[in-house]
Amino acid sequence: MEIFDLLYLGAFVILSSAFDHRFYDGQKPPSSLSKEISYAVRRFNTLIHVFSRRFIIDLEGEVVSPWYVVNRILGEFAAASVVLANAIHALDEIESNDNVQYRVITNPCVRHIEGILQMSYPDVFPYYSRCVARGHKDFLWTGPHVNICLRSEGITTVVALTGKSEMIDLPSHRIYTEDVDLIQPNQTEDVSQSGKRPGDTLILEDEKARKRSRQS
Repeated sequence: MEIFDLLYLGAFVILSSAFDHRFYDGQKPPSSLSKEISYAVRRFNTLIHVFSRRFIIDLEGEVVSPWYVVNRILGEFAAASVVLANAIHALDEIESNDNVQYRVITNPCVRHIEGILQMSYPDVFPYYSRCVARGHKDFLWTGPHVNICLRSEGITTVVALTGKSEMIDLPSHRIYTEDVDLIQPNQTEDVSQSGKRPGDTLILEDEKARKRSRQS
């Protein structure tokens, strides 16, 4: 469960400014706080990058990129936060005007969460939107049991012999689109400097262009 503790903390850190009223309505939060959040997010991304270099994740017999688990948790955590915020807002609408604090907080919170995803995690936003539409309420992992194996030459050889590559999406529960290519483990880009995740720039047009180039 230790890896999930890290992932839950990472999702919270990424969205943390949305839960702080000092970031609402054009306010200028302390620069030290903004820098602390940015630093924490970069360190989280680096930790996941290091994990992806050293370990392999198996879900339902499918070898998937660790970023699949990260992005799925982020999308579902964000959706559960918005569903909760909307529920509070709905209750507030039918109550007296005495409890106006919730009305002040919830709408900026939702806008801020969606702003973070749209700007920094656009590949996660469509899945988040689908989760919100179906009223997703779980903050914790809802996927199948996660098996973690140390990445070694032997394990890599076995995976290669099965004819399956490390996938960016799980066929039984896709979080990106219905047409996502497989990726090899060694294609994971370095995030130690940029702080960005491999899934941040999932552009299908580029994938199609590479296909055409290989075919030619």
